[in-house]
Amino acid sequence: MCRIVKILLAKLLYKLIKRVFRVEGEKVSWIVINTKLTSVLGCDTMLLDSWYKVVDLDTWKEIIQSDLLNLTKKWKKEVFDCDNFAITFVGHVSELYEINSVGIALGKVYDASSNKLVGYHAFNVIVVKEDKDLGIYVYEPQTDGLAKASRRTKIGNWIYEVDLVIMG
Repeated sequence: MCRIVKILLAKLLYKLIKRVFRVEGEKVSWIVINTKLTSVLGCDTMLLDSWYKVVDLDTWKEIIQSDLLNLTKKWKKEVFDCDNFAITFVGHVSELYEINSVGIALGKVYDASSNKLVGYHAFNVIVVKEDKDLGIYVYEPQTDGLAKASRRTKIGNWIYEVDLVIMG
């Protein structure tokens, strides 16, 4: 098959996939998102857009379930490690669903049983549309762990503490 035909088929498939994955959401100002992130997590933020598309928790769970990142990519030190998982998840969500209310979180991870610092880590923070408010969730893209966020959020055997959220 010639290169031009392959490119045209890839573009057609991409447009079809985008149509299948389209989801509706609510448009929320960066100021509202920033206020919620800082009040729940007590962290610094860097929000790069003026508004964010926010969807409900069930939609996020469907997105997480359909994302194959942690099944198709394996952790590799300095090549594809925690920051790459977090960045790639944000990219997939933005590209396929046109949702920008997921950020890259940088912070500390502690062992839940001993409360000892394990190290610094990159993961995701998700803004969720709830009844008349917004919810903040911590998401671990390497394991699909998801939990309602607080200053110290427990997922599995780890406690996540966010220092900075970058959302674009």
